[in-house]
Amino acid sequence: MTVVATLHSFRAAEAERVRAEALDTLYAYLDPLTGGAHGEGWPFGRPLRAGEVFAALQRVPGVELVDEVLLHPADPLTGRRGEATDRIELAPSALLFPFDHRVRVIEAR
Repeated sequence: MTVVATLHSFRAAEAERVRAEALDTLYAYLDPLTGGAHGEGWPFGRPLRAGEVFAALQRVPGVELVDEVLLHPADPLTGRRGEATDRIELAPSALLFPFDHRVRVIEAR
């Protein structure tokens, strides 16, 4: 699955650093083995909601506002993304696999 997000940074924050930290946060939070709210991995079959991603990104240093979060089912073998949604459902025996997240940071002026 892929996250596409738009963030606004604080005036003093460097946009590229904020973008890099946001991407690190996404891959860490969605890691099937060490991610999740408690860092204990993502449970089999547990769906992902956009609100959880909003919350994780809002904690990134330098982020003033998380403007948009879109979740896309994605196939890492073909690189194809499905339609945007606010919830990714998983089969009971499935795990999330984070893939090719996209983060846009709009700098404060």
